[in-house]
Amino acid sequence: MAAPSPLRLEAIAFDLGNVLVAVDHLRFCRGFGALVNLTPEEVYAGVFASDLEPGFDTGRLSSEEFYQRLLGLFGLDLPFSRFTELWNDIFAPLKDMEQTAARLATRYPLFLLSNTNPLHFQYIKDNYPLLRHFRQLILSYEVGSRKPEPAIYQALIRAMGRPPERCLFLDDKLPFVEAARAHGLVAWHFTTPEEFHRKLNEYVLW
Repeated sequence: MAAPSPLRLEAIAFDLGNVLVAVDHLRFCRGFGALVNLTPEEVYAGVFASDLEPGFDTGRLSSEEFYQRLLGLFGLDLPFSRFTELWNDIFAPLKDMEQTAARLATRYPLFLLSNTNPLHFQYIKDNYPLLRHFRQLILSYEVGSRKPEPAIYQALIRAMGRPPERCLFLDDKLPFVEAARAHGLVAWHFTTPEEFHRKLNEYVLW
């Protein structure tokens, strides 16, 4: 079997959720659904499959506005602190990714590109030290755009300051990978840490 064509990379950009840390939105939906007597699927439809979360992710809604609109939608009275606990109870460490980021950061400048919101990202900053390995963070709520919209990829390319064909982007969502490729980035579909390590070895990238 022929060796893969060499990649001459100058930077690597990571998605956050289910690439660097595990994310399960249904954990919030189960906890919140128990308070409003709805199934997790019904909560998911009202929050994540509506315009509510995109508005929060792109900074059109503040944390307070998102909280008020969500509680109004479901007719619930819940202290903001308790809501925040539920909202942030979706993350878990992803095996070996802290060590992977640390190792790659010795060879490449690392960047983060994430569809996220202020509450989730503050929680990540407070609880996951792996962010210290990243040179710059491109966050949807700060940019005002989220994947797969063009503006957020262009923000990443500007931040990296290198030809996109010399930059690798990793995401667990295939449509976001395809959008990145349309902007000229080298992009891989992230499935597991083990598969990512295999490709890093295959292409002799670390």
